[in-house]
Amino acid sequence: MKDRLLSLVLRILIILDWSEGKVFKVTKMECRTLDPSFTYFRSCKVVHRENGRAALYINEVFLYKDPIDDIILNLGIFKIARNRRFQFLNETLDYCLFSRQFLASGFFGFLMTPLLRISNVNGSCPLQQNIIINGFPVNEDTIKEIPIPNGVYMFNLRTSMKKKWRTDVKVYATRVDNYSK
Repeated sequence: MKDRLLSLVLRILIILDWSEGKVFKVTKMECRTLDPSFTYFRSCKVVHRENGRAALYINEVFLYKDPIDDIILNLGIFKIARNRRFQFLNETLDYCLFSRQFLASGFFGFLMTPLLRISNVNGSCPLQQNIIINGFPVNEDTIKEIPIPNGVYMFNLRTSMKKKWRTDVKVYATRVDNYSK
């Protein structure tokens, strides 16, 4: 039922307000550790490039030294309008199941493939190393296929490891027709 409703809403949005080439301008990013005894962020920044393009840099250090084989990712997308947040999407992915079968669907399918290409994460489980995302590009070639209308959005990625929420990363972006030339 939920999948059908999401599919219907996305189709309506595509019909009403979708045009090829829409892009995201990232305004800021916040990384928060929910359990400092487990992990912390050495760096979390947005580097703004020419004409509104950006790159995301994250370096997450794990204090927990054993292999981690219980990883749940939760992606929430919120449209921000008039100082209010409206949840646009709430999708959860079992990362270890994904790494064995590569079954990313929906919005995770749009995000995981380019993210795995630019990070040091090898796409397998258990996870045994720190996570380094060294310049995830936000430009015409990445995540433009996400079918949402123009506006201001917050992408919220929460990570649960060992059955406890450990991190919360928020990326604020504005969906526009094109980058300023």
